[in-house]
Amino acid sequence: MTPPTTPASFNFAQELKQLPAQPGVYRLFNAAGELIYIGKAKVLKNRVRSYFQSNAQHTSKVRAMVAQVAHFNYIVTATEVEALILEDTLIKQHKPRYNILLRDDRRFPWIGLTDEVYPRLFIARSPKRLGPASTAKGKPKRQARFFGPYPNSGDAFTLINLLKKHFPLRKRPKPLFKDRPCLNHTLGLCLAPCQQLVTPEAYEALVQEVIWVLKGNTQALQTHLQQAMQQASAALHFERAALLRDRLKAVELLSQSQAVVSDDLTRHQDVVAVAADANVASAVVLCIRFGRLVASKPFTLPLALGTEGPSEVLSSFVRQYYRGLEADELPDEVLLHEALEDEALLGDWLSSQRGKVVRVFHPQKGGKKELLKLAQANAESGLAQAQLYEAQRQRLDPTKALLHLQEALGLPRLPRRMECYDISHFQGAETVASMVVFVDGVSVPSEYRHFKVHCAEGKPDDFASMREVLGRRMGHLSDWGEPDLLVIDGGKGQLSAAQDALRAAGRLDLPMVSLAKRFEEVFRPHTPVPVILPRESPALFVLQQLRDEAHRFAITHHRARRAKRTYAGSAVEKKKR
Repeated sequence: MTPPTTPASFNFAQELKQLPAQPGVYRLFNAAGELIYIGKAKVLKNRVRSYFQSNAQHTSKVRAMVAQVAHFNYIVTATEVEALILEDTLIKQHKPRYNILLRDDRRFPWIGLTDEVYPRLFIARSPKRLGPASTAKGKPKRQARFFGPYPNSGDAFTLINLLKKHFPLRKRPKPLFKDRPCLNHTLGLCLAPCQQLVTPEAYEALVQEVIWVLKGNTQALQTHLQQAMQQASAALHFERAALLRDRLKAVELLSQSQAVVSDDLTRHQDVVAVAADANVASAVVLCIRFGRLVASKPFTLPLALGTEGPSEVLSSFVRQYYRGLEADELPDEVLLHEALEDEALLGDWLSSQRGKVVRVFHPQKGGKKELLKLAQANAESGLAQAQLYEAQRQRLDPTKALLHLQEALGLPRLPRRMECYDISHFQGAETVASMVVFVDGVSVPSEYRHFKVHCAEGKPDDFASMREVLGRRMGHLSDWGEPDLLVIDGGKGQLSAAQDALRAAGRLDLPMVSLAKRFEEVFRPHTPVPVILPRESPALFVLQQLRDEAHRFAITHHRARRAKRTYAGSAVEKKKR
């Protein structure tokens, strides 16, 4: 490993000349000393130099990353496989900005199986493989094994309920009673290991059957249960034979729900596809066990500026996905929707992890090519959903919305504090007004205010009401704070009335607009042509939120006052009678 080099003493030309022609891992740093990218190389000398030579062949994203590099260092490894493993370890540890990072999708449930003498099943949203047993606070922490994820949470709960019904593993973390089993044992839902009513060997055999189901190896389990049922029947153990028969039927029902997608009934296959745009990628892993599709696992990967293309996304995803799997969870074959330069390297790495040969390749024809089409269709569907989510997230981004609003309306400063006003009445009766407050794009209910309008009681006059309310608001600037933007619910008339109030208070310097609901037009003082914000604009969205909240707050208060007056009138009438 090269010694650490400070940016002040770093000489690019000299350091590039000293790069070795060996495999290894390189790390790029910016001027602030932050690690921004980690990569592996078959030949460090060639790979690192390629970044700092003519950038005509580089994508704009790579050029943007290289422009920030102030210095680099590297670690030499004996083989390219070692470089691959070290690269993934360092990426996981440091999470550099420009590396592709696999985002754990906590929306999807996993099924966990505790690693104890008598394991039990549970549902988990965050699959964490716990470390060695610890004695924190005197309580040992056990490991757990996870299966999934299950994109449809209903499937996960249906499966775990079926397993708990037909495979009576223990249900409770601790015994309910010291001297007798609980009701689960009476109902046949638990073998009562807490009371030593089952041997560890017999319990382990049941656990192995559950693992077969969770791995999708239902064919082997059906054969096993069929043989066990026949043996129990021959030995005249009819109750056990009936129990095994019901368990066999449950497994057959589960097997029927798994689609047959491959003619190869002897091998385990994973089909991996990725679809990506400039900002986000969607990856899908189809798990095929003995010819049956047992799981479809979707993942979302936010892309950094260093991304070079689909090949890099696919290669990075494969490394990160399989790094977290146990040896017995690795398949015989990994089918990739795109050919990669490091297919052989990935195969060697997975083979070393599994202890058996794992073939990684891109099929060109036949049934395996059709499987890739299925995986690619799922990946593209996932990308469409990810794009929709990303668009919605950006639309809801308060900071982005305020910046757009400032630019669209030509405001002198960022509208951090916005106030919106609305009038509510019923044919002039119980006229009230509302003031709602948003700070940094987020509502602050503690600063909302109600106004009982006096000038228009008994006769509807929204303009006069708005003048009164804004005039009263101007009298509280010192104790309520000054707004960066006043928003009036209405059109030109309401805006003009509000301007009269500001003129009387000598505060025409306060920015003000009105939002007309019919066409969502934004009017500004002394400007006849309204501002039309795009329908998908974050700025329009935050204005609509503000306006709708002011309307809700006003009409709720108005209805409460009207109901109170109605009930009071009814009470007077009853008293007179």
